[in-house]
Amino acid sequence: MVENGNTKTVNLTPAELMSKIAAAGASGDLAEVIRLGNQLKKHQVEIQRAEAEKLKAEAVAMAGDREKLAKEIHRFVAKFPELQSRLNAVKAKGYTFKLDEDGVEYKSVALTVPTIKTRTSGGGGGSTGALKAQTGLSRHELVDQYANEDEKASITKAEEAATSRPDSARYIAEKPVIKRILADNPHLIKS
Repeated sequence: MVENGNTKTVNLTPAELMSKIAAAGASGDLAEVIRLGNQLKKHQVEIQRAEAEKLKAEAVAMAGDREKLAKEIHRFVAKFPELQSRLNAVKAKGYTFKLDEDGVEYKSVALTVPTIKTRTSGGGGGSTGALKAQTGLSRHELVDQYANEDEKASITKAEEAATSRPDSARYIAEKPVIKRILADNPHLIKS
């Protein structure tokens, strides 16, 4: 069907829309590419669901091979008693490593160690030092070195606006900033 010189698309599938977008792009019809792109965007949930299903099916298909590989890796590592004794010497229960990728070299191995509870009594607030143990930096050091100016201003504003516990207000304001910093800088996480 043609309407105002453009082909009207009625109930087209995402694959059909993509085909029409490619054809419109090849012919240089930018307006048609945008119009069809907007219709494709309406299928976004459907597309995301299909992609999730594809990834799930891929994971299910590889589950057996992954389990087999995991067992082979375990048998291989178990053949090195020196490695096991060195892990035991530092009270590590295992380790995780990543394979290098195109242009990215992972030069560290994360040891799996027991979590140490630093306080024995409950309540009272205060830091347990877990972040410092994990990154080597305190909350304040992370914020000072990695937070942007808007985040720093937001933390200061929350602290100044507090009527009774400025330290608590600062902590609450820092939480999302710390989360963002660690997400953007995974190399900071040592353990």
